[in-house]
Amino acid sequence: MKKIVLGLSVTLSLFASDKLLSKQELNNVLKSSIIYPKLSKDIKKGIVKVRGVFKDGFYIINLKTPRGSGNLYITKDKKYTILGNVINNQNGSPLTAHFPVNKEVVKKGVMFTFGNGKKEIYLVTDPQCPFCRMMEAKTKDYLAKNYKVHVILFPLPFHKYAKPMSYYILAAKSDKERAKRLQETLAGSNAWKNYHPTKEEKAKFDQELANSKKAVEELGARGTPTVYDSNFNQINWTKLGVKKWVLLMQHYVQAKKS
Repeated sequence: MKKIVLGLSVTLSLFASDKLLSKQELNNVLKSSIIYPKLSKDIKKGIVKVRGVFKDGFYIINLKTPRGSGNLYITKDKKYTILGNVINNQNGSPLTAHFPVNKEVVKKGVMFTFGNGKKEIYLVTDPQCPFCRMMEAKTKDYLAKNYKVHVILFPLPFHKYAKPMSYYILAAKSDKERAKRLQETLAGSNAWKNYHPTKEEKAKFDQELANSKKAVEELGARGTPTVYDSNFNQINWTKLGVKKWVLLMQHYVQAKKS
């Protein structure tokens, strides 16, 4: 188990929220971006909500839309807008900001909790996600023994079976049984195929999933699995190098084609 701990490098972040840009600073930075004209109307209407920080030579702008949340990056001189991640060349980790989080929204999105540890973590996971399955295979029972894990199910729309898998997990009557069904599904069990929720059950589960989606947006999670500490700072659960990550992505793409 010690080897697993060292391999996964599950270390809790101690960073507080970064200082937000003032409204005037934020407007000036946004107006410098080539994509601002496409966003301006929705920003003024409140459809798109924005906030930003300045960190490590970049303005990190967080965008919340009805479809989800994400970041864009604008260079210090405001000449360039970057869509996607800014990667640290030394450790391969993406540049992120720690925005203030509405704790009640996140906690409302928690669907069940498992584990006996003293430290609390929040796990955003998709039962069909291959990377979530990889995390499950590597951690096994380690998380349950060392943490209290609050699970936020987030079935990604491009995973065909993620939602019915989630329905099966949510149909369990206790946190313990929900956790067991999640672990079994991540391990490859097809028991979910035998569950057919009623119209009423589906409506109930959809409400839970709507709450989980709001929690994901509030946390700013950009994929699965994503892990946060009790202060809602993201945890780097594994230290894959850039080269290994590229190879892993290539393997994933090939698997989807087959």
